[in-house]
Parts: sequence; structure tokens; C-alpha cells
Amino acid sequence: MAIYSASYFEPHNHHGALVSISRSHPRSFQVDDRLPFLAPSRQLLDDWKHRQLTEAGYTDRYRQELQQSWSQVNSWLASVTPEGDCTLLCWEKAGEFCHRNLAMKVIRKHRPDCYGGRDISADPGLRCSKCQTVIIPGLDQSFCPCCGEWLATPI
Repeated sequence: MAIYSASYFEPHNHHGALVSISRSHPRSFQVDDRLPFLAPSRQLLDDWKHRQLTEAGYTDRYRQELQQSWSQVNSWLASVTPEGDCTLLCWEKAGEFCHRNLAMKVIRKHRPDCYGGRDISADPGLRCSKCQTVIIPGLDQSFCPCCGEWLATPI
């Protein structure tokens, strides 16, 4: 499974199953699944909205929350397979500071074979130059699941 991330409001960046990683989602929006253990806590969101945290402070607190729910995060990471695609969704638009980008760093670290990238459109025609396997595109690099290597993403 290639795992991507995007805003609910940018359907051109949605790939495969649509998975909410926010505390809520737009009423008219249909998600295929929810991963509440990747959503920031209400207190963290409130502190951020009331400007009581810097980006660094938010990042530290979100990482602590992931540590507290690590058994769920780790179980989910272990359950994903490189077949199929899904997009982890939340409210912020591309380019805005957002917890989904922090969650994607965890995925890239622990499941690089499934990391697709954030806020990008997939091109199913991209292939590894070594083995011709369809690569999982990312923003600056793409991953070949067959070779297990990161490759420069063609522009």
C-alpha cells in the first residue's frame, strides 16, 4: 500500500482508500476508515488554535501523544501491505503546518516501503530504472518496493 496524505479539500491529491486522521471530518465527506490514534488530542488542538504553542512545541507534544498510543500505531504500521493505496486526510491544506506531515514522517521511518508522500498526485506510470517495477512516488524521492531503494523523483 502506498500511503499518501492530503487535505479533505484537495481531491486531486486523494489516492485509493480515504482515511481520516483528524478528530472529525466534513459532514458531507465520506471516509473509508478512521485512525483516531493518529489524530491530535483536543487539548493539543486547543493550545495550537489559541497560539499557546510554536510549531516546535506542537511537534514535541504530538510526538508524545504518538508515543502514548504507540501500540496502536505500531499495530497499524505492521498491518499495512505494499498493495493498494490510501490517503490519510485532515483539514489543513497543502503547505500549511499540519500533524499529517508529522505522521507521514513516522510512516516514512518505519514503513518506507509504503510511504507515498504528502500532498502529491500519483503517476502510475513511473517505474524503477533498474527493475521496471512501478515506484511509489514522493515529493523529492520515490521508493522502489522491489529494490528497496529511494530514487530521485523525476519532474
